[in-house]
Amino acid sequence: MNEARAIQWLGLICLLAGLCRMGMTPSSMIWGTDSLPELVFGFVASILMSIGTIAVFMVQSRETGIVGFITILALIIGNIATACMLWTMLQSADPALHPGGVAPAFMRMLVLIGLTGGTPVFTFLSYRANVFPRWVIALLVMMLLSMALPVEDNKYIAFFWGLAYVGMGYTIWGGRLNLSKS
Repeated sequence: MNEARAIQWLGLICLLAGLCRMGMTPSSMIWGTDSLPELVFGFVASILMSIGTIAVFMVQSRETGIVGFITILALIIGNIATACMLWTMLQSADPALHPGGVAPAFMRMLVLIGLTGGTPVFTFLSYRANVFPRWVIALLVMMLLSMALPVEDNKYIAFFWGLAYVGMGYTIWGGRLNLSKS
């Protein structure tokens, strides 16, 4: 399998990760926040995002350089930490009770730094790289703006986060990238 085909398959994983992340929003609205279906969707999405995000870096590695690599690494670590937190909640008798202690606090810190800090930088780098179509950048900006929605438990962020990944995965899988500079 050549590199282009591997990137294409990783793009499909990115697309599937986005669909799983989007599944969290209706699950939380139907069964409630931290319900079993929502946590399962989030857990699977976090694992797939950890893998699929590699394709997002590979398609624009020349344009984003070492800063892009560090940012993608932060996003991957944030997704891995999210998967660990969700796994802990899935194993809990009452998922609504978040465990205390040093390890959960460290995981929340990794998520905060990795995802919340890495996403704006990634969005800016992707805009400057001009590899993804502008509508994908718009989806990333919508995801960032959805963090500020005044909704209880902010159930919509998972939808917009997943939509951004679906957009990136679709453009990678479908070969719709702006690669004319290469």
